[in-house]
Amino acid sequence: MEPDRVAVDVDALRAYLLDYCGTAMFSGFPAALLDVSDVSGASPEELIGIAERLGVDPARFAVGE
Repeated sequence: MEPDRVAVDVDALRAYLLDYCGTAMFSGFPAALLDVSDVSGASPEELIGIAERLGVDPARFAVGE
């Protein structure tokens, strides 16, 4: 693994983002439905990109070595 890369628990990150976007969707932001769809089908690399776009630090979901 490269020194500047962190191993991320993709399942935990996906669950968090689904909750984050789902909450936004039901709080009056129906466009968040598109994010829910993107998160559900995203590859690990795409998921990290989505998290960064939404302002969520993927390093919060780092796993120990």
